[in-house]
Amino acid sequence: MPTLSDLGYKTWITWKDVISLCDKLVDSITESNFKPKHIVGLSRGGLVPATIIANQLNVREVYVHGYHSYDDQTNMRDLDNPHGVMYQDVVPDLMRNCEGREVLIVDDLCDEGITMLGMLRRLEKKFADGAVKVKCATLYCKQHSKFQPIYIGEEVGNDWLVFPWENS
Repeated sequence: MPTLSDLGYKTWITWKDVISLCDKLVDSITESNFKPKHIVGLSRGGLVPATIIANQLNVREVYVHGYHSYDDQTNMRDLDNPHGVMYQDVVPDLMRNCEGREVLIVDDLCDEGITMLGMLRRLEKKFADGAVKVKCATLYCKQHSKFQPIYIGEEVGNDWLVFPWENS
């Protein structure tokens, strides 16, 4: 069975694209007066933009949340785990360190929105009564995504995006 990447619908993202969209996100975050004290990079793709954004916003506390919703072999939704698989949970660390603060969740791509929305809902449940303000940022958001982060670098169609840190 062919995968999306076998069909030829690929868009190659450059380092220049990544830096430009990180700059755009930082400008939007700054203009909105949101001042995150913690940044959560959604592994793996969100780690690079999370680091770039953290450096630009001078945020020292960067966390990794490990979660995937695609099968590495086929690049398609993992049918055995349609809601994804969590392999590194950031919530316990955040619960110890960020009461009363602002948290920014960062990913490279919001495809269907499952990963980002799931993380947002988990944090909102754990921190009742708005004890932590959480917002989301992504370099790219697919037009069909069920979830739209507050900060979006660029909205895109259905092409398979290949980031410079990924294997082709």
